[in-house]
Amino acid sequence: MKICSSTNVFLFTIVLTWSSLSVSEESRPLEKIQFSRDILPILSDRCFHCHGPDAVNREAGLRLDQRDSTVDEMAVIVPGHPDDSELLTRITTEDLDQLMPPPDSHRKPLSVAEIDLLRQWIAEGARWGKHWAFEKPVRPSVPDVSIHPIDAFVRRRLQDASLEPSPEADRRTLIRRVTLDLIGMPPSIAEVDAFVADDSPLAYENLVDRLLASQHYGERMAWPWLDAARYADTSGFQGDPERSMWPWRDWVVDALNNNMPFDQFTIEQLAGDLLENATPEQRLATGFNRNHMHNGEGGRIAEETRIENVFDRTETTGTVWLGLTLQCARCHDHKFDPTSNEDYFAFFDFFNQTSESGGGNRSLAVPPSMDYVAPERREMLDTMREKVAELKSKWTVASEAAETAQRTWESGHLEHRDSDWHVLNANSVTSTGGATITADEDSIIHVTGERPEKDVYEIKAVSEIGKITAVRLEALLDPESPAKSTGRDVNGNFVLSEIEFFANPDHSPPSEASRLKFARAEASHEQNQYFVRYAIDGERAGKNGWAPGAHTHKEPSQATFILENPLNLDRETTLQFRLRFESSHQQHTLAKFRLLVTDSNQPAAEDVAVSPILSKPSGERSEQEKIQLREHFLIHHWPDVAESVNRWKKAKTELERLEEKNKPVPVMVMDTVKSPRETLVLLKGIYNSTTDQKIVANVPGMLPPLPPKEGDARYSRLDLARWIVSPENPLTARVMVNRYWQLFFGRGIVATPSDFGLQGAQPTHPDLLDWLAVELVESGWDVKQMHRLIVTSETYRQSARVSEEMLERDPLNEKLARASRYRMPSWMIRDASLAASGLLVDRLGGPSVKSYQPDGIWAEATFGKIRYNQDSDENLYRRSLYSFWRRIVGPTVFFDSSKRQTCEVQPNLTNTPLHALTTLNDITFVEAARVMAERMIQKHDSDRDQIVEAFTSLTSRNPVTDELDLLEDRLVTTRDQFRGDLDNAAALLSVGESSRDETIDVAHHAALTALINTLMNLDEFLVKP
Repeated sequence: MKICSSTNVFLFTIVLTWSSLSVSEESRPLEKIQFSRDILPILSDRCFHCHGPDAVNREAGLRLDQRDSTVDEMAVIVPGHPDDSELLTRITTEDLDQLMPPPDSHRKPLSVAEIDLLRQWIAEGARWGKHWAFEKPVRPSVPDVSIHPIDAFVRRRLQDASLEPSPEADRRTLIRRVTLDLIGMPPSIAEVDAFVADDSPLAYENLVDRLLASQHYGERMAWPWLDAARYADTSGFQGDPERSMWPWRDWVVDALNNNMPFDQFTIEQLAGDLLENATPEQRLATGFNRNHMHNGEGGRIAEETRIENVFDRTETTGTVWLGLTLQCARCHDHKFDPTSNEDYFAFFDFFNQTSESGGGNRSLAVPPSMDYVAPERREMLDTMREKVAELKSKWTVASEAAETAQRTWESGHLEHRDSDWHVLNANSVTSTGGATITADEDSIIHVTGERPEKDVYEIKAVSEIGKITAVRLEALLDPESPAKSTGRDVNGNFVLSEIEFFANPDHSPPSEASRLKFARAEASHEQNQYFVRYAIDGERAGKNGWAPGAHTHKEPSQATFILENPLNLDRETTLQFRLRFESSHQQHTLAKFRLLVTDSNQPAAEDVAVSPILSKPSGERSEQEKIQLREHFLIHHWPDVAESVNRWKKAKTELERLEEKNKPVPVMVMDTVKSPRETLVLLKGIYNSTTDQKIVANVPGMLPPLPPKEGDARYSRLDLARWIVSPENPLTARVMVNRYWQLFFGRGIVATPSDFGLQGAQPTHPDLLDWLAVELVESGWDVKQMHRLIVTSETYRQSARVSEEMLERDPLNEKLARASRYRMPSWMIRDASLAASGLLVDRLGGPSVKSYQPDGIWAEATFGKIRYNQDSDENLYRRSLYSFWRRIVGPTVFFDSSKRQTCEVQPNLTNTPLHALTTLNDITFVEAARVMAERMIQKHDSDRDQIVEAFTSLTSRNPVTDELDLLEDRLVTTRDQFRGDLDNAAALLSVGESSRDETIDVAHHAALTALINTLMNLDEFLVKP
């Protein structure tokens, strides 16, 4: 039989696949062949590129991923007869025109061992099978039930390799290792001493249980999940605007601390919004699939952005839960895995049904979103609201006498509401921001021209009355303004951050001494959280001031400001006003207004709020307006309810304070459109290259199917989430226990945690992987139990010491004859430094914080030269988990972390000298050394005692005599150097914002700081033992 040259490419591909992999003892020809372990990796790596699932790239119509193509159609493989099989002929021929893989394929020929494997497989009948990861795991028998299950599987592998396990690590090493692994921080000296002294046979198990119960467990375990979820505090791309997803991060920490079963953890993040009577927390959980980047820049095509976001959700879900490289099937059939282009878009359809538009948006939460308040804060607010409502109910029912009195009051108000007020004639009006400001003949002030981001209007006037008790500001509609409203912003609103009033008898400039104080203020309109009282509180910056909400209702508004003491003046007194517009809302200034004053002894400022209602005939008032007017009259003008009103007012003020302090946080979440969106296959994954091929939601065909639906019902994200954690799914449990193993050993049982497909690594301990996967499912997806199982094994507790022979025979420690020793991630090093120094703030959750970072880093990397405004006080010393994460340039102290731009499930290790420069010189680490040195000096009198405690705290062991002598000599030498250069010593001690005990000798403090900084850069501190 003749096979064309394109078929040759395929056969050679088979050969090369296996030669690129190491042939383990388990794949020696004398051992019975396992197709998925021994043969399929060869076919996948060498052959499937040209003779695999991808029909577009397939050569000669030959498929080697299916048995029928090789046996029935072309007899490429003749079961039981390797010498008659064209496969063997092509991979062994010396004819370069016939050799597979072809020489020009840039793949090396198969090794002798690989050819022997294929020969043996064909001789044994060429039995086919599925890829191991696509078969449902079955719990294998434990090789030795008398020992820990993990140890039984590991030791069997060691015996096969003629290796012995290492002895258990000493107790100081054990507590340091497991504490770092479970809570991400080192143990204290007291904790180490207590464990070393504990002679209980369950001492270690009790230690593990204590760490699993720690609130810091959730913080430590959240980090790899945030990497996988691509969590960040900005949206990425050129503009990289900020977002507020931190409540989702706190949800993760809380779920992990409470040991939420992993199946529930999965369902709530993928489809919490679709659960019956979904709670706010279940909706919040779906922020997992809104953590992706979002391009909201102007000019961006909305549909292109939306499609890219759906791609991201599709591929992230495939990586995190299934360990599949779905992205390889976005543009065509997967070249190696049996995932077709149709499979990809069927999975895509699950995430294509959200109402997200993809349009430009720089808000903190691009819709769909929710306003989230934590449950304990919701409960507190609800309790306070109930109290306010109860107090209000006690006075809202008024008597007939009150109704009569109200009518009398209304009549009097109509007669006198305007007669007591006098318009001020402005003789000078200026704008510090460069706007054009003029007063017309009716004393109405108009502002035109430039619209500065911030502005201050200065008005000078002379009063026609001899006494002033209050000032009124009337904001008028301006048809010439951008929104034809009262404000100059494009949305029509304004924010008056402060009003200042000065009286100067001698026409002198305004000064603090001539400034008049206002007692209170009332307004006809107030936007929520922008109350008129904020315009007289002395605060100007931030989100502070009075806003009438003119962006939603374009109508005139007024505010009345009551003076603390009446102002008596003569004809020579100049009145000066400053209207400040200096809030964080740019261009939110007034467009048209006037000022009025009154000499009334009791100006009814409180009636300003209801003036628009009072001006209407009673028959034209709505029911809501009638209720509002009645309540207003009872509160302000009916003495019989004064006591009840006062109690209500106090409670209402407290409620407003609590609401201000506990504002809802906008968070992006998932939702589902009412009418299903049509999903079409996109050519090459290009958003506008649609085909006529309609696709509906489904799972990849090589995996178990979803449960059948009745009729034409569509599958939803909730169906997908439940399928993902179904016991029938062969991937999820394996993928997760592999990542747990990776977390504790630095390397997974499968070394490619993001790829359990045919191109992924073979498991080093396949039976152990399956046993752990089944154990996780049958435990009720109990993650803490799984972590406890792993860290209590003797395999985990081994010493990390390695002999030359062991290193030569198992350099990567795949067989686990010793513990894995590797550098801590940089975030953990930072936390360990802060913890050792005593600076670490032991508080969970809250908005992300901005700790130390070199000035100008953001400005250099971002569009618009965004400035990094460093936090202060305790925010500088929060755990690294809470660091503000800008996608374009993340925190500069983290050298081995994910960029948080896409999903990452495999940790990075760094040995760059830049990291050493950082741990030696960055403010965080130098300050930690300084503060720790100060604590040692305050606690101990002698150099030796100070060194011993610092060394023990940082390494979890006592220094030996030679080490101690060396460190003591170094301290003395350095101290002498600093005594000769006190300026340099003082400069070192000035690093960081924490205070210093000025009574401590400068030279000694600086010398001990330098020594501790050195100890913090020892391998024993930086490396997990």
